[in-house]
Amino acid sequence: MVPSPPLWAVLGDVLLCLGAGLLLGAVRDGATLAFGSGPVRCFVWDVLAFAAAAFVCCGFAAGASATGAARWYMAAAMGLGALCWRWCVSHAVHRALRGTVFVLVWPLRFAADYAVHPFKQWLLARIRKIRHARRHNAQDSCKKSGKKPKNVLQNKHTILYN
Repeated sequence: MVPSPPLWAVLGDVLLCLGAGLLLGAVRDGATLAFGSGPVRCFVWDVLAFAAAAFVCCGFAAGASATGAARWYMAAAMGLGALCWRWCVSHAVHRALRGTVFVLVWPLRFAADYAVHPFKQWLLARIRKIRHARRHNAQDSCKKSGKKPKNVLQNKHTILYN
């Protein structure tokens, strides 16, 4: 049996694993933001995050830990780090990203409202005017030639059935 490590070594391991858990939570959150969050995708991201946490915990224990073996407090610290990301840090990061995107997109929205939208309205009005003129020209030519226009409905009293 391995003797217990000193308290300073345990606290150092806990802090490093807490940081690794925060980083894993951030990567999992980034994958959700980048690729979506359907039920199947969330399951896949959770399984991949769990596998990555196990890999990082064992790798940390073998390479940088004071004891050289994986201990329960390392796994608990990684889980706590991931939960801290989910419950505390991610809300602030998402709010900051929303604000950054709003500031970066604002000039485009300004251009769309004051340059593109009036041109679009002018173009739609022009198209309506042309269609209206074509419709009236078609009806005028039918009146001149004596033919009935194709799109005029028949009188209900003159409809004959075979």
